[in-house]
Amino acid sequence: MRNSSHVDRRPGAGRRRRLCAAAVSAGLAFGALVSLPVGDASAAVGIKQRVAVPAYFYPGESGESGGSGEGNLWAQLSSPAPGAGLAVANPHSGPGDSEDDNYASAIRTAHDAGTMVIGYVDSGYLGTKGGAAPNGGTSIDDWVEGAERNVDKWYGYYGGSGLGGIFFDDGLTACGTRSDANAFVDAYKRLRSYVKGKDADAKVVINPGASPEQCYTGAADTLVTFEGTYDDYVNHYGDDRESWEASADPAKIWHLIHTTGSQARMQNAIALSKQRNAGYVYATDDDNSRPQGQDWGNPWDTLPSYWSAEVNTVH
Repeated sequence: MRNSSHVDRRPGAGRRRRLCAAAVSAGLAFGALVSLPVGDASAAVGIKQRVAVPAYFYPGESGESGGSGEGNLWAQLSSPAPGAGLAVANPHSGPGDSEDDNYASAIRTAHDAGTMVIGYVDSGYLGTKGGAAPNGGTSIDDWVEGAERNVDKWYGYYGGSGLGGIFFDDGLTACGTRSDANAFVDAYKRLRSYVKGKDADAKVVINPGASPEQCYTGAADTLVTFEGTYDDYVNHYGDDRESWEASADPAKIWHLIHTTGSQARMQNAIALSKQRNAGYVYATDDDNSRPQGQDWGNPWDTLPSYWSAEVNTVH
């Protein structure tokens, strides 16, 4: 992992390798959904939504590189009112090894303004892709125990600042394996229980970046069931969509849409997200281009140029 000015430049809420082809682009099982005309939000279903932001920028950082303009991006999360309902903090692909006073202040300020902040924890696909857990192991138990230690850090550093829960990235869509049908979902249920043991009211999010099997509805309060580009969201959302989403509580579903290059496209994406039953949504004109010398891009390292318009469109 490479950081710059303490801000994580890795795309925390789902790796780009999850964003290509039909495995990530997913759709409603009850029939194909035709894109609304760009900007036609009037056709959207009237569900209650909140803006939910992977806020992978350091407190005090301004909206450079085509983002939302000058000023503290973290301060902008809660404005214009009601601002973002949810934001993910991510100092170092997780909580890091010590408290950061700037994050503590940002979390407290956001909390007081009505934006719930939850902390990023990498769950490493539970070792199924071969990555090593913090203790060096690769088993499900190794990854669960490593995630629990990072949960401990989040609450130790920022529990007193109003931390609202935990965001488990690099989740899975299958419930388990052939030999153990619930091996994966049981691990995430264990993590959910661990977080709830810290705070019974904590919000637990899992991000598989695609539509998971229904078993996961009992493992998290909210699931990121789409993470990808605007073009994928418009043209390929119908691929591999699990049917449970159509009738779920919208608060269970979060859609993340990047490379949404204009305000009109943002409005179309929000309208589609309402049709698709997403209670949490975020669209950004930031893209996944990879900075020179880095192995990954990060479409979540600023706020969009149309941030105020997005807040008003969602609400």
